[in-house]
Amino acid sequence: MPSNESFSHSSPPTDTPANWVSILEQPLFTPRKLRLVCIGAGFSGLILAHKIKHELKMDDMIDLQIYEKNPEIGGTWFENRYPGAACDVPAHVYVFPFEPNPNWSSFYVHGPEIWQYMKDTAVKWGLEKFVSFNSRVNETVWDDEVGKWKIKVDYSGNTISDECDVLVNASGFLNKWSWPTIEGLEDFKGKRLHTAAWDESYDWTGKRVAIIGNGSSAIQLLPEIQRTAKEVVNYIRNPTWIATNYLQEFAENGKFVYTEEKKKELRENPEMLFEMRKKLEHGFNQFFHSMIDGTPAQKAMDQTYRKKMEDALGGNPELIQRLVPEFNVGCRRLTPGDGYLDALHEKNVRVELTPISRITETGIATENGPEDYDLIVCATGFDVSFRPSWNLVGRNGVKLSDAWKVEPKGYFGMCAADMPNYFIYAGPNSPVAHGVLMGSMDAMTLYILKWCRKIATEDIKSITVKPEVVDDLSVWSQEFLKRTVWAGECRSWYKNSNTKGNITALHAGSVIHYREMLHDLRGEDFDIKYRSRNEFRFLGNGFTQRDANGDDLAYYLKR
Repeated sequence: MPSNESFSHSSPPTDTPANWVSILEQPLFTPRKLRLVCIGAGFSGLILAHKIKHELKMDDMIDLQIYEKNPEIGGTWFENRYPGAACDVPAHVYVFPFEPNPNWSSFYVHGPEIWQYMKDTAVKWGLEKFVSFNSRVNETVWDDEVGKWKIKVDYSGNTISDECDVLVNASGFLNKWSWPTIEGLEDFKGKRLHTAAWDESYDWTGKRVAIIGNGSSAIQLLPEIQRTAKEVVNYIRNPTWIATNYLQEFAENGKFVYTEEKKKELRENPEMLFEMRKKLEHGFNQFFHSMIDGTPAQKAMDQTYRKKMEDALGGNPELIQRLVPEFNVGCRRLTPGDGYLDALHEKNVRVELTPISRITETGIATENGPEDYDLIVCATGFDVSFRPSWNLVGRNGVKLSDAWKVEPKGYFGMCAADMPNYFIYAGPNSPVAHGVLMGSMDAMTLYILKWCRKIATEDIKSITVKPEVVDDLSVWSQEFLKRTVWAGECRSWYKNSNTKGNITALHAGSVIHYREMLHDLRGEDFDIKYRSRNEFRFLGNGFTQRDANGDDLAYYLKR
């Protein structure tokens, strides 16, 4: 191939067209280096780092920086340290796609073991080098003139500035916890804790404890507190379905603890481990069939779970009336809770369905009167509005927190209108309640990096999903979601903590449906702006990298 010097540089013609550009003296699809800033070093942020560095080897086109507000990786598994904190899906499907773990101690594992696995994986693959710890992003503002995000970061008390071409929100959808809005909460003179901000030094032995809430964290926490507390009262607004252990038929001989012999067998037989994971993932990904209201699978699940709960409650009519819901199984997130149901039989545990009137200096008051407590635990969940925790300002000064104030609307949970070059992990209407989440995160990462490759190699300044596309997708999704049990009348974070209304959290389809939708980029859904006035400038000097490298130029022939 002749050198670039043998070509004369093009100069503008006398009657220059408005879209005239000079020729880029480089082969077709030559990438420019993009700076990608990712907010959060939990599972999704680390999957992104691994794909860029190891799996797809995109170092030549992506300069990655991860900002993590905590002093360690791990996200929710670093922050949530309440007693009993555990993953509510089988451990062997809750792994990095690139790092299966034959050493899990049990079928379900607790938070500290998950965090240690994440830490070991990050160290093994050298992923922490991309992370700036103790770095809280406070502001990201899109500069349309230069096509970059301008970023303000609080780094250990000092404000630093940064900028990037692509911004990725990997902060998690259950990350922003808050105190419940109960009158008098600040007046309580005893110990007050939130499950997402646990004080590990506190000893509740012999204490009277109130637990407010009956979601996943309360269900996991109560059995741990009950063992040594003097009394535990669980205040709940609505009953919820307590699930049996998912896919327990795959547990080794019905046992939930892996023996050293079993772990050794899995270490020495990667194919056996793979087949186990494949069966578990297949079974978990089938779960969506039971979420379609009125189907045989859904009706059978309702009957099965109702009987199991009634049996677990010992046939106690009062407890059954109080705790077994009328709405369908799955309307709220299911949580395995055998230990919770068992604990309710204990003499030092009581369920209180009477609404809380206020918090007093010494405890909790209902219409039945006040009760005194040493410890009040708020297991009341997170802000599930999907609004970012920092000031995110996109095109034309649009603030995402304002745009999503009433209802968050996204593009397959990954993009937002008026937010150029911005991607979200598990944003609005993502498959976070059915199927294997890690598999979906893997698909999300591939989707982000396909766009990064296109932006880097096609001279693109910005891509922004069109508002009318977001609206079309939302209308279609809400119509489909009427078919599901999630549309039932139950208070759920799937519906932004409402009883009725649009389902803002979940994808309208199976996880495989979601994965296949993300496989290809639908450029027609986006407003694409280029770095020059001619979108074909990336065609370059008429040659390809194959030409330039002297590669096989008949590669397309097949025998």
